[in-house]
Amino acid sequence: MNASNGFADFAKKFNDFGNQLGDNIKRVFNESQGPRRAGSSSDDVLGLDAEAFREATIAGNDGGELATYVNEKLVCEAGVDFDSRPMLAFYACRLLNPDVVDYDRLLNLIQFRLDDFVESDYTVVLFAASARYNPSIKWLFNAYRRLGRKYKKNLKALYIVHPLKWVQVVMTAMNAILSPKFAKKVKWIDTLSELAQAVPINQINIPPEVYQFNTTKEAQIKVPTHGRPPSRFFGVPLEQLMGAHGEQGLPAPVADALDYLYTNALEVPDLFRRTPPPPTLQKLRNQYEAAGHVSVAYAVWGEHVAAAVLKTWCRELPQPIIPPQYYELIRQLPDPAQHPDQAAVYTRDIVLPALSDPPCVSLLLAALFGLLRAVADHSAINNMTSAKLAAAWAPNFVRSSQPDVDISMCSVTRFSEAPRAKHNSSDDDDDDVLDLSGGASENRPNVVTLARLMIDQYQLIFKPTLEAAEALAKQQAQRVSAPQKPPRTPAAGSLGDLPAHSGPAPAAASDEDIAAVVAELGNARVSDRSPDRAVTAEDITRRLKAEQEAAVRNASNSAPQDKQGNDDNDVIVVGNF
Repeated sequence: MNASNGFADFAKKFNDFGNQLGDNIKRVFNESQGPRRAGSSSDDVLGLDAEAFREATIAGNDGGELATYVNEKLVCEAGVDFDSRPMLAFYACRLLNPDVVDYDRLLNLIQFRLDDFVESDYTVVLFAASARYNPSIKWLFNAYRRLGRKYKKNLKALYIVHPLKWVQVVMTAMNAILSPKFAKKVKWIDTLSELAQAVPINQINIPPEVYQFNTTKEAQIKVPTHGRPPSRFFGVPLEQLMGAHGEQGLPAPVADALDYLYTNALEVPDLFRRTPPPPTLQKLRNQYEAAGHVSVAYAVWGEHVAAAVLKTWCRELPQPIIPPQYYELIRQLPDPAQHPDQAAVYTRDIVLPALSDPPCVSLLLAALFGLLRAVADHSAINNMTSAKLAAAWAPNFVRSSQPDVDISMCSVTRFSEAPRAKHNSSDDDDDDVLDLSGGASENRPNVVTLARLMIDQYQLIFKPTLEAAEALAKQQAQRVSAPQKPPRTPAAGSLGDLPAHSGPAPAAASDEDIAAVVAELGNARVSDRSPDRAVTAEDITRRLKAEQEAAVRNASNSAPQDKQGNDDNDVIVVGNF
């Protein structure tokens, strides 16, 4: 009986504490509704519309230095999560002294930064530890109010790493009172090992202060290996699925998704910006991997599932569609805004041939960007412009051992390159001075720029690729219908011991033809180069010239020969060219 009364007293005290805390939260929240510092919103600046207010806030009285700091140091892009959603990282250890920095302007700049991502599903990782300067409770409530439904609707998960106890208590109470639905999206993470279970931690540029604090929680960071069993379609080399020249056609996941999206999804709002639940995607994968299944009926699953499967398949290719050795080639792209035709020609003649190694890559890109162009043509209805499509797809094209470089190649930052204030050397030791060293805000083209150009200039860039594919199809049809010369019987242990090719009938070539082709391609083939060396435009030009000369030589040798004057009818059977 006494135990029961004790529990009742404890429950009453806990309930009273919750009510008091809730009253205090509401009081502070209501006080924050009062007069605010000038410049906290566009409504407070008479005569300025929203865009003018944004530009004025970014420029500020420091030439845009604080805006650049927010973009490069405080709120950073971190690639995509396991479900292909854009991921942002917020570092509390990099918050500046509130006595020096206007935190109302800082909040506006954070909002502008989020504006680049909130229209699609996205994830935020907040590193709360090792903060030298903590904003006031009132500022936190004001930030919670200002970051309204627009910013919370498409936020799929907020991971708060190394949270302080008081922050966890306040946010839990605040979410329970003001937004119970949002509270379900907040995930409290105690260690970096726990974070690695939820997001690809290797893509996040974690500051040393966070690593140092994490040592007080765990001795070693355990990163899981997300290995998958052998697959029929996902994670399989593109050349194995399509054939070197695409003679086997598009893989089933790509063909099914393209067919369904072309037919049913061109006017669907926010296509490629919504991610279905992970269990749904896993069910689709299981259907493709099941023996005997050739295709999947997406009518059961819907447009966003088909779009997500297409992005997932591209992202899991063993060799990324845009390998890192071509990053610098893309950086040299002429500015499409200033020279659109020159940029398109550069992409068609330099970038696309470089990526077409093996050649089936160009056919895949032509198919994908054909769909993206069709979606962009309906942007007045579906809200998916070429810029938004490029931003949604770019992270699925790149992957290297340097995640920070990959992120810079897929950055969608809208902040312009603002002039930075110069400081005297004596200021280098001042922690309140904005440290922008090592920033990655080079105003140079990246994969987003390239993808948008490929959508806008689709006909000019991909017309030669489509024509070559059509010519290849006709040539293969002729080879199949034409009588083949009997192959020379190979010696034991030679090529003849290999399994027979299961595709179309192979082409026949003489020994001299093969020697010439090997000599030409051996000196020009880009894929044989070290991946550490950036590929140049001259490399691509030499390779294209060699391939064109080899093609002309093969065409001339494939003409009918006079059998009476030709005693050597022996040939070697090689793979399809």
